[in-house]
Amino acid sequence: MIEIIICDDDKSSRDKVASIAKEFMISHQLNYSIKKYSDYNDKFIEDIVPSGKKIYLLDIETPSRSGIDVARIIRRRDVESIIIFITGYEEFGKLVLKKNIMCLSFINKFENLKADLELALQDALNFFDTNKVIRITDNGVTYSIRLSSILYITRDSMDRRTVVKCDKNEYRLKMNLSDVKVLFGEHFIQTHRSCFVNEYRIDNIDHKNKIITFDNGMTIDLLSDTYRKDLK
Repeated sequence: MIEIIICDDDKSSRDKVASIAKEFMISHQLNYSIKKYSDYNDKFIEDIVPSGKKIYLLDIETPSRSGIDVARIIRRRDVESIIIFITGYEEFGKLVLKKNIMCLSFINKFENLKADLELALQDALNFFDTNKVIRITDNGVTYSIRLSSILYITRDSMDRRTVVKCDKNEYRLKMNLSDVKVLFGEHFIQTHRSCFVNEYRIDNIDHKNKIITFDNGMTIDLLSDTYRKDLK
């Protein structure tokens, strides 16, 4: 279940945002709920509780409080939820991005609202997918691995184990490479007959030298001609 919380003191804008979000969720066949608020009142603040997957679609200003101040409250209580600002005040964009509130996107409600909001919601879904924890039981041991920490998975032919390479450690499993990939999902794309990489962790691809660089600076050369043409 994904909970969408909308706050805008203008009813027409509030309803329009809710309609776009509803259409998006239905098209993706997702379970969702929508809550609409006209103000950052005490009821809104009381409802800021970390629980499951939440997406906040916030206006910059309402009669009671600033959306930026509310975003700070959200972040103090909940670091996992998504915050997206939707406002007509273009000049607030840079201000929002400078604040340490981990805002996913800033959208102008008067320009390309539907397209921009759909893109932001898709980014939110991608975040939820990659931020979840997968539990794998292998040879009697259960591992809890956060998907967002994984760079790539490969097969070590010497000891016949699948290696899950993360930012700070690696897991060596007796499971088949293909079975592990299925558990991790479609965001792991094949670059070599013995390697799948987390597409959200790729920083750049040197096609000429067949080098993949990840966002933490680590590189691998597991890029074959067979799969290179399919990579963007």
